[in-house]
Amino acid sequence: VYLSVKDSLNSEKAVLNAVTVLNDGTLVATYSGRRDGGGAFTNSSGMFTYDPTSGNWTDVSDPGMHYWTKDVVIDPNDVNQNTWYVCVFSGWGGAPNGLGGLYKTTDRGANWTRINSLDRVTSITFNPVNADEIFMTTEQDGLWMSSDINSVTPTFSLVTSYPFRQPERVFFNPFNANEIWVTSFGNGMKMGTLV
Repeated sequence: VYLSVKDSLNSEKAVLNAVTVLNDGTLVATYSGRRDGGGAFTNSSGMFTYDPTSGNWTDVSDPGMHYWTKDVVIDPNDVNQNTWYVCVFSGWGGAPNGLGGLYKTTDRGANWTRINSLDRVTSITFNPVNADEIFMTTEQDGLWMSSDINSVTPTFSLVTSYPFRQPERVFFNPFNANEIWVTSFGNGMKMGTLV
C-alpha cells in the first residue's frame, strides 16, 4: 500500500510506504521520508504499529529509520510474526546520511540490528522454498542475495547476472519456484532462474 499525503500546494509531504496486518490484528506500517520547504529531510519517518484494541499507535523505529524508511517485510517463516526486516534509505545533507541498510528485529521492534549497510535498500523477498535465502533490492547498488539470512551476521553477495543498478521488487513464480522476476526503475522486468 502506498499512500501519498500532499499539502495545499500539491507537493508531496509524506508517504505511508508499507502496511501489513499481523495475524493478531496488529497493524505494522512504515512511513517514508519527508523534506521541509528547503529540501532537508525531517526527523519524521519510521516504523509504527497500531493496536486495534487500544486504538494506539506506537513508534517502534530504530534511530536509523527516522529519516527515510521504505519497506517492511514480515519473516514468512516466523509463525509468531515477531521477526521483521525494514529497508532504509540514506538521505543527503547531514543527519540522514549513512543510515541506509537492512534492519532486523526478532521482538516486534523492541530491539533492532542493522544487518546490512548499503546506502539505499528498497525491499527484500524470501525464497519460498528456502527459509535462509533472501533477495534484496537497492536504489544504486543492484540486486543482492543472502543465503544465511537467519545467522547472527548474515553475508550478502551481489547478483552479478542481474544487469541493472536499480531493481525494485523480486517475485517468485508460484508455479516454478526456481524462476524469479525482478522489476526495476528504468530497465523493465527481467526473469531469471536459480541454479
